Amino acid sequence: MRDSPQADDQAIESLHEDHRQELLSSVEQLTGIGVWFHDISTEETVWSRQAKRVHGVDPERRYSFADLVAHYTDADETAVIDRFNRAVAGSDGFTVDATLAGAGTISHSVRMHCTPGRSTDGDPFLYGTVQDITDVKRREQRIEVLRQTSQELRSVSTRQDVAEILADAAKNILGLVNTTIRLSDTNNRRLETVVATEECLERAGDRPDYSVEEETPAARTFRTGEPELHADHEMTEDDHNRGELQSGLYVPIGEHGVLSAGDVVVDAFADHDLEAAGLLAQLGAEAITRIGWVKRSRAV
Repeated sequence: MRDSPQADDQAIESLHEDHRQELLSSVEQLTGIGVWFHDISTEETVWSRQAKRVHGVDPERRYSFADLVAHYTDADETAVIDRFNRAVAGSDGFTVDATLAGAGTISHSVRMHCTPGRSTDGDPFLYGTVQDITDVKRREQRIEVLRQTSQELRSVSTRQDVAEILADAAKNILGLVNTTIRLSDTNNRRLETVVATEECLERAGDRPDYSVEEETPAARTFRTGEPELHADHEMTEDDHNRGELQSGLYVPIGEHGVLSAGDVVVDAFADHDLEAAGLLAQLGAEAITRIGWVKRSRAV
């Protein structure tokens, strides 16, 4: 048994270089965090394979610091290079968030951490970590969206207003650009299309009303109160035409209706999209319920 943590550190240091690389690779895979090292005297930067994966670049290529940061948006590239140059000149560490450019329809965010250090010979260097924080940023964004939407819904007085706010938030904040809001009629027999985004109409045509008893995803979601994800509408067993939309999600607006969204690619949505849409729809349900209470109290 070793007597101190120092003995453990010495044991790790004694590992063969190949074993250390295997250990580092295992840690990176478990945490999703990549590492990097910059030799100030030679101006050479070394990125781990995981650090390159985080940036979506070829893990077999070598990249200078500027090469990899060039994959950020222009504003973030400038900001990170500035922080890096200040670290090189003054040995100041930093932590900065940046957005990858050209990452497709979903923006990917990266958090870079930098720490200064010195070798046993006193030579300065920089080292740090990088990790994908896209999900973290998405959660922060959605929390803010839900807060803002909640405030907007407090001042509305009609179901139409609620539907329009839900569609706008789904499209412009959650990124569900092909959104349809259906609300039930007074007899709860039909789901009537109240709002459909312009993009949805262009790609799928006029969105139909549904009988509550139909075996469509929207009607079933309304009856059961359970959300549904459809990865491929080729497998959706109904006769309705959805145009270019290949996949979809459906969430209940309480007992009042259904929010649905589609995408032109198969398997476009994940559980976090369903969760975010569900939270938005819940706010809409609460607003419609409140509107009903106000109308009934005034009638009395």
